[in-house]
Amino acid sequence: MKSTNKNLKHFLLTISSAVVSTSVGIGGYVSQAQAAQFVNIVQNGDFTADSLLNPNDPTRANPFITGWYNSTQNETFYTTYLENYTVDREADLSRSVRMAAFPDFTYISQNLNTKKNQKYQLTYYLANSDEEDLSVFRTYIGGNLVDEKPHVPFQDFTKYTLNFTATSAITELKFAAHQRKAWYNLDNVSVVRIDDGDEQSTSVPEPSIMAGLAVLGMMGIGTRKNRLASNYKSQS
Repeated sequence: MKSTNKNLKHFLLTISSAVVSTSVGIGGYVSQAQAAQFVNIVQNGDFTADSLLNPNDPTRANPFITGWYNSTQNETFYTTYLENYTVDREADLSRSVRMAAFPDFTYISQNLNTKKNQKYQLTYYLANSDEEDLSVFRTYIGGNLVDEKPHVPFQDFTKYTLNFTATSAITELKFAAHQRKAWYNLDNVSVVRIDDGDEQSTSVPEPSIMAGLAVLGMMGIGTRKNRLASNYKSQS
């Protein structure tokens, strides 16, 4: 009896360990090549490196964003700056970049260290406060316009994904915005290396959803464990 009970517990623990390993997504040894695929080469992509307050004028918001060039940071009436409306909505250090411009485009940009002919995946989150759809948002990679979103509707943070192949060792990433009456918020920008067959689509579940699925999976395991234990006792 004790031996059978011990084997049953061992079997259930083995199943639980396998589920936990799968829910993490990697589960075990990860090679350097695999790890490199998930390294974000964007500096300060979550915009948490700086204070919300302008270091030159504490009564105003901060347009100086570490790692990024802001086209309006040296203007008296700048339109692009940090604020605390973010995807994360948790710690005080959470930030996003508020982008608005009229009549011209404003932009932020950063030079990325890339490898020629290597494939990369760009991911970012974009919110729009313009209820009249009078807006345009553009993405440039290596000086080329690779995506334009005209008349973006009013929306909370929405995830966008774009794959590209680097053509040099230095690749400029630039986001440009045009608004008439409101502004965009940009957050959680990342660029990671990908290989053939690893390209993700925008339909991939968000991390929070995946975590929820993992929890539900563990709850299911717990329920099955209780049922197995009950059945075993009734048969003993």
